[in-house]
Amino acid sequence: MNHGGKAKGFQAGAVQGVWRGEATDEPLARTRLTRKGKLSHYPVQDRIGELPPPFETIIVRPPDPMATKPHSADQFGAQRDFWWHRDFLDLMAARWRLAEASSLADIGCGLCHWSRLLYPYLRAPARFVGVDREPRWVAEAPEQFRRAFPNVSADLFAFVPGDAMAIPLPDNSCDAVTCQTVLMHLARPLDALGEMFRILRPGGLLICVEPNNLWNYLGFNSLTANESVETIVRRFEFWLRYHRGKIAAGEGDHNIGDLLPGYFAQTGLTGITVHQSDRAAALFPPYHSPAQQALLQQEQQWKESATGPWDREELGRHVLGGGGTGMLFETVFAELIEKFQREQQATAAASFHMAGGTVNYLVSGRKPR
Repeated sequence: MNHGGKAKGFQAGAVQGVWRGEATDEPLARTRLTRKGKLSHYPVQDRIGELPPPFETIIVRPPDPMATKPHSADQFGAQRDFWWHRDFLDLMAARWRLAEASSLADIGCGLCHWSRLLYPYLRAPARFVGVDREPRWVAEAPEQFRRAFPNVSADLFAFVPGDAMAIPLPDNSCDAVTCQTVLMHLARPLDALGEMFRILRPGGLLICVEPNNLWNYLGFNSLTANESVETIVRRFEFWLRYHRGKIAAGEGDHNIGDLLPGYFAQTGLTGITVHQSDRAAALFPPYHSPAQQALLQQEQQWKESATGPWDREELGRHVLGGGGTGMLFETVFAELIEKFQREQQATAAASFHMAGGTVNYLVSGRKPR
């Protein structure tokens, strides 16, 4: 679908990531880095003219990407490009009536893996704004979008630094708002939902994609039958303690997908619907598909770099924070290493296989008119 053309009411400045009103070339708000590397916003002291909706608030000039790697970088491997089936998204776009929307905001957009999939379903010419607290993604996401949609005017896209707890967009400004695996990282997800609700136009659509990640550690594979019941139960306790520890530390609930429909209701959304992704992370010989190759490479990269599920310090801190003991952590972490090695050996022998089921919810609702 062609999304050429120019949106009315605002224009993107020549400088990447800068929003300017048509009435002025002067930015109305700025961002800065605090000593802790967090983004904070100068308040808008003076409004030059009265800019029309949908994006009256002007957020400008993201800082240069920070030298340190954002935590989310560990999750942006090639495997993320295989999260969705196109025909499933076709179905969901029809259910959500995305063709009725002509503006979309992606909160916690990262590199826009999710919003790049949704954008073609919008009514052209569709406006898009990506919001992320990480300067690196604000700097890199525009190129990803331009590459995906080379025939769409750059004036229709904008990428701004901002936090889900204080989204730098005005009230009632977007036809659709979305996020993917963002709420799971927040200590106060209801506050973020309230912000998304605020920027939605009356009748606008909110779509949130969030998991139950504990399920990922419960699936069986071709080697599980050789494990003792005690080992499997101990591993479940390990991951349950880990998730409880993350919540206690204020680092979010990685099983928030199960709670999201109720949170939508508390926020005031109506017409709430709940669906599950139809994608499984299956592995089976000869492992030749691009999706399987990406999955195997991601697992190996995490293990070799001690990141993601192999970050020993983070794992230990949260297992203990969730009420686990040092003995539980040391025992299960050693068992996880042995399990990984057995799976690698079985994969090399072309005997390892698993269906790789996951629980990933797509929850939607509308702001009352």
